[in-house]
Amino acid sequence: MKLTESQRNQITRYKIQIQECRKYIENESRRKKEKSEYYTAQIKNAKDLNTKRNYREYKLSYANNSNNLIAGKRREIEKLKESISNIKR
Repeated sequence: MKLTESQRNQITRYKIQIQECRKYIENESRRKKEKSEYYTAQIKNAKDLNTKRNYREYKLSYANNSNNLIAGKRREIEKLKESISNIKR
């Protein structure tokens, strides 16, 4: 079955969205790593135990938030791929 012009345009838009999601994942992973390194240094340099505990909590919270954002974008990519395959059927 040949695809119509409209279907090809829709597939192109989906592919662009997939690329944007991948860039977002890459950037978020980089930010997560940088923030983790920052908090690690803060923990190492902190003198007070409460401050160290707070930095550990911040580090864990930020990492969990980043993981959730990345997982959401991965789910979005899978949905877009599924949409493309449905168009091609």
